[in-house]
Amino acid sequence: MKWVHFVGVSGIGMSAAAEITLRSGMRVSGSATERNSLVDRLVEGGMEFFLGHSPDHVKNPDLVVASAAVPPDNPELLEAGKRGIPVCLYSQYLGVLMSEKRGIAVAGTHGKTTTTAMLALMLWMGGMNPTVVCGGVMKNFSSNALFGSGDYFLSEACEYNRSFLHLSKWYAVVTNIEADHLDYYRDIDEIRDAFAVFSREINPEGFLVVNGDDENLRRIFQNPAMDAVKIYTVGYGSRNRYRVMSEGCGNGFYSVKVFEDEKSILKAKVPVPGVFNCLNAALAGVCALNLGISYDLINSAIEAFKGTERRFEMLGVVKGNPVYSDYAHHPTEIRSFLKALRERYPSRRVAAVFQPHQYSRTSIFFNEFIDALRVVDFLIITEIYRQRDSEEAVRSISGVDLYHAIEGAMGKRVEFKAVNEEIFTALEELDSNRWVCAFIGAGDIDSAARRFVEIKTF
Repeated sequence: MKWVHFVGVSGIGMSAAAEITLRSGMRVSGSATERNSLVDRLVEGGMEFFLGHSPDHVKNPDLVVASAAVPPDNPELLEAGKRGIPVCLYSQYLGVLMSEKRGIAVAGTHGKTTTTAMLALMLWMGGMNPTVVCGGVMKNFSSNALFGSGDYFLSEACEYNRSFLHLSKWYAVVTNIEADHLDYYRDIDEIRDAFAVFSREINPEGFLVVNGDDENLRRIFQNPAMDAVKIYTVGYGSRNRYRVMSEGCGNGFYSVKVFEDEKSILKAKVPVPGVFNCLNAALAGVCALNLGISYDLINSAIEAFKGTERRFEMLGVVKGNPVYSDYAHHPTEIRSFLKALRERYPSRRVAAVFQPHQYSRTSIFFNEFIDALRVVDFLIITEIYRQRDSEEAVRSISGVDLYHAIEGAMGKRVEFKAVNEEIFTALEELDSNRWVCAFIGAGDIDSAARRFVEIKTF
């Protein structure tokens, strides 16, 4: 195979796979409905890019790779079918790439991007020269992908559409399991079943690192069907093989300690806010430790970690008020982020701009979103970002519905804004040096946040 064409190449996972393909020496082309910084990087590296989708973009590649977000009636996929060109999903292609090395997959409802980025830095500092596909831009590497000559292929593993079952893995880390992607899964039982299959697929010579405090994970690894899998449990509870302790350092930062049989094996200050990042660091550290990386290097990697874009990312300061962007789009993630933000800025009030992600998710978790968001001092709700939603789901709910429901609890402290300029004006009216502002969501709200900082910082 010499030439791969990527349909939907602007996505975080697709762009990483395209970069690894480029770095391996193959010809790469790609198309997308938008051009972003990820595409710019690929074009600079030699990718031929097409804005929009057309049959003419499919020339004569050996393989066409499609994002899960691309519908089956996409003209480029139809053209590939007419011409007999093989087509596969991104997750299937990623599985092929991983099969050429020892795969490490990081899965879980929350925290997998940060855990992947932490583990990537540990492997890199440990001299293992890994190949990495991450669901966010790793600030230590200024990229969402690494192409390495070592034996390990580390990848974030998404459970949507059971895509993580395509990955070839010797090792895996699972951060937690919670109900999500209920536009695909029937319920939490079906989600747990998918993670059980994922966990059983570990290579017999490999191992599984799991959050031993998570109830859904405990139900999986206590099943007799898991007896053949080597499992390392990590968590705060005494039943875990690796026991975690966290200690506040002030202003939202924590230090983490990990013990095995009462012996301290990891001890480091975590340089990204939020107590939840202690467990992320511990899970990554235990995986790295069992791959042969020394305690000292792991501790150094944790303290050198710079975070990832869109995860508690500070973008700048407007009128003396810090501005953050965070990918949180599930009620649990929003609660954790806002708690950490309060800890980081205990003397400031919190202003949040929330863009709901998916009409179906907004409907399913409607009351949970109200509970998670009502704790802020000032809130702006935008229209829902549509992704994979059916027409029925779109007709069933709107951002205005969420706004009206929260208005009952917050009164005039919540507003609905449809366009960026209205959002910017509302935030500009906040007092100087008294607020911290957060743009929250997995859609294009991050672009609005960056534009706000760019045009309002003087």
